[in-house]
Amino acid sequence: MFKVFLVEDEIVVREGIRKNIQWEQYGFSYAGDAPDGELALPLIRQIQPDLLITDIKMPFMDGLALSELVRKELPHTKIVIISGYDDFTYAQQAIRMGVEQYLLKPIIKEKMVGLLVSLQKKMELEQEQREYLSMFQREAQEYEAFSRRRFFEQIVTGGLSVSEISETAKAMEIDLNAPCYNILLFSLNSAEYNGSTPEGYTDALAALQERVTRYFIARSELILFRWNITTHAVLIKGDTEEIDSRTADCVFGIQELCAQAGREVSWYIACGTPVSRLSALPSCFSEASRILSYRYLCPEEHLLSEESIQSIRTARAATEEVGKPEVDQERIHRFFSSGAEGEIDSFVDQLLRSTRDERSLVTMFCRYLTMTVYFAAAAYLDSIGCHAESYWPPELRPKDNISTPEEARGYMRQIMLHAIHLRDRESRKQQRDLLGKAIAFIDEHYADETISLDRVAQKVNISPNYFSAMFSQEIGQTFIEYLTEKRISEAKRMLRQTEMRSSEIAFAVGFRDSHYFSFVFKKVSGCTPSEYRRGDKR
Repeated sequence: MFKVFLVEDEIVVREGIRKNIQWEQYGFSYAGDAPDGELALPLIRQIQPDLLITDIKMPFMDGLALSELVRKELPHTKIVIISGYDDFTYAQQAIRMGVEQYLLKPIIKEKMVGLLVSLQKKMELEQEQREYLSMFQREAQEYEAFSRRRFFEQIVTGGLSVSEISETAKAMEIDLNAPCYNILLFSLNSAEYNGSTPEGYTDALAALQERVTRYFIARSELILFRWNITTHAVLIKGDTEEIDSRTADCVFGIQELCAQAGREVSWYIACGTPVSRLSALPSCFSEASRILSYRYLCPEEHLLSEESIQSIRTARAATEEVGKPEVDQERIHRFFSSGAEGEIDSFVDQLLRSTRDERSLVTMFCRYLTMTVYFAAAAYLDSIGCHAESYWPPELRPKDNISTPEEARGYMRQIMLHAIHLRDRESRKQQRDLLGKAIAFIDEHYADETISLDRVAQKVNISPNYFSAMFSQEIGQTFIEYLTEKRISEAKRMLRQTEMRSSEIAFAVGFRDSHYFSFVFKKVSGCTPSEYRRGDKR
């Protein structure tokens, strides 16, 4: 049912229209009325009617002023003007403003009914088109486009000026306008994930990632980006007074979703400090990234912050023997398993700060620390099939001349960078094999209306999040974009080479709704299926 609101200062006319029309019979529900525009406006804002019927000449606020405000605030609301013969000039002006139609007084029931019938058909068609567009956009956004990731990288690395950020955001239909911003990073992966192999499929992780996607789609103030395969970034927008509470709400929301997954999923959350300028986002991101990198040294702490990290340091320092360095090889191994190249510097700094004060970073400790990292790297590479003897260059062999923290930092960075490159190379080999199997499965089953990213990921035993990131990175399209292109390409062939009806072709290529198929076809191809069949476009 479409909601109708009536504005008419003559009570007899108002009551006559309200009582003499069987609104439900024509697909409408009578939602309310008012005697003038001033009283009507707050009610219209609250009710948000689909159809507004208003007189032109009224006290306090006339129909033209009301129509202009409603057109701006509720662009989908249809407006019908009621006018007398002497108001015809005003009626013409109203139509130029974009009102739908006008009725001359006295209002004849048959004319009103005829107008409602024609409007109902038109409004149903427009509503259907909006729903299709919304569905199309949800599918496109459900698994984030690769271009959005590149855009976010450019924002947080300072690769774009403020004007370029604004222009790109507008082109991508991303609303970045806000007085204040913050960045939240969170990582999700299965508890058994090892960075040397694609992350395996688990029901718990797949369900969590689906819940997370729905959570962010429903919140316009939170813009979700993918940062890497296991980590997402959230750009939080808001007023200066509310940015902290919005950040806290976002943390709580993700935490609640993750708690439902139990111990099968490993997750961590870190935030930056709010900033008031887009140009300050790189420093905000850098802070959040540095804090998140502590997950390798503080695996038991899921909500990471400066305060929580300092608290853990203090607690550990109280239990350590004086001068005894804290170098946990298991944590170093964990970093080799899933750490990113961009996190190396923060992790090395954490290792060098892991003793109780800088004075203990003497020559013996620097050598001890670098040897520990070297042997941890060698053991990790052996565990993934990259034997140290074959892959370790001579310049990275253990050194006995390291004596300062700066030398230790440089050497450990080289070791870690080399190990992560080898790890990622091994992972890419397996990715290519799995991606080939996934593409083959999609190409064989694209006409199945139940095919989904989750189903394909499960088929090749990869987590949906990992598969989505891998697919976008290697193919240059999202899964939905690839599947849609495949379906439309086959539909084009069938339109030109068969006598099948458009509705039959829609079902044959995997669309449940033939009208939605036509909408997507035009969106992708720039013409309708019938126009394509006639040869209007190639």
